[in-house]
Amino acid sequence: MADHLTPTPDGSGPTYRTAGPDDGAPLVLLTAPRDTAGDWAPVREALARGRRIYAPDPGGPTGGDRPAPLMRDGLLDFLDALGLDRVDLIGHSEGALPALLVAQAAPHRVVRLVLADLPPALPREPPAAPGRITAPTLVVNGAADPAGPVPDARVLTIPADGRPVHEAAPAEFARAVEAFLDEVPDSELARRWLARSGITQTGESAWWDADPPAGPLTAGDVSDTMGWLVFDDEDLDPADRVRVALGLMDLLGAHPLLAGQIHMAHLGPQGPLPLDVLWDGYRRRLEAVRDHEACPSSLWLDWFEDPRTAAPAFAAVLGSDRHLLLPGVPEPLVRRARRVLEHSGPVGWDVKAQTCRAAARVPALHHAVFRAVLRSYHDLYGDLDPGQGLALLDGLDLPPDTEHLAALRRVLADGHRHHYASPQAWDAAPDR
Repeated sequence: MADHLTPTPDGSGPTYRTAGPDDGAPLVLLTAPRDTAGDWAPVREALARGRRIYAPDPGGPTGGDRPAPLMRDGLLDFLDALGLDRVDLIGHSEGALPALLVAQAAPHRVVRLVLADLPPALPREPPAAPGRITAPTLVVNGAADPAGPVPDARVLTIPADGRPVHEAAPAEFARAVEAFLDEVPDSELARRWLARSGITQTGESAWWDADPPAGPLTAGDVSDTMGWLVFDDEDLDPADRVRVALGLMDLLGAHPLLAGQIHMAHLGPQGPLPLDVLWDGYRRRLEAVRDHEACPSSLWLDWFEDPRTAAPAFAAVLGSDRHLLLPGVPEPLVRRARRVLEHSGPVGWDVKAQTCRAAARVPALHHAVFRAVLRSYHDLYGDLDPGQGLALLDGLDLPPDTEHLAALRRVLADGHRHHYASPQAWDAAPDR
């Protein structure tokens, strides 16, 4: 590594060290205040293969005992001074705090986040950092708190005998981090695809179009302009088209030109799409702690509303795994089942009945099963079997004052299959 002075506009700045090729993807290494950038020496050669490392010394971005917001702002100033728009960040020990804060305050600037030897005293909610962490995160020798700032982090434990993990087990640490950094998130593929058209992100929901006439864009503008073009891009192979489309949903949210195009492409001349890539992408988002709102919405409005795709789509995202719905089921599958069931109104009852009965074995899914029955009744395509629906409700442990429970029981007991056949029946049924 070589020492340099950060080229801030006024000529001052913290010292930092570099390694790796000048044109490598930027990777910033952050240490605890008591350490130095030289402490990364055991892993710097491995991490610098194909990457450009920037390691500021404490007293700069990591900032000693400075307040957390100043540490965050110092790191952002450091990135700005070096012209680093998007970076991978690795924070060690207390150096994880500014990394977390930047990933939360400016998620569009962090590609991937690695937190090593995460101290237990790190705040669950870092102060003064708006937004949410969306970068894929690896926690090495720490814990991911589902209620904390990185609920969907991947967790890895490497024996280190109380020493810094990158010093105690440099080869194992470097291999794990390299493998993680080599993974390209769908959202990053989508960013790169947009950048080819001169569109870059400047804030949580702010974008910039560099093509004349240059100017700012909203997420809706980007969706309107680019959302329908992915599956016409001959430079992308079929799998990457799906990944870019899903990545755009991650970046831009629910929009008909994003979600609908996937469904249309599957049924159109470009289809069928590679189903392993497609449904794996949906399942991962449905299992995440963070709510990918566009994912269940697109299931309901596109895949489940179309009789041609409702049954295979439901099987792919949940039905084929119904045998796993047992007491003690892992929480990610509970989250997936809950989201699918609550959006399954248009799926025919004969398609989802067995899955609903399986989900009823899991107490945490009782309300989701109720919502599945309720929304089946209120959907023309749900085609609910009244007797089976009522029997299913009888086996659920729900508060007696659950909204719409009494009304649903009444219309099913009277033999009504769905609201549209006899709307007056629902209007006349008691709600409590």
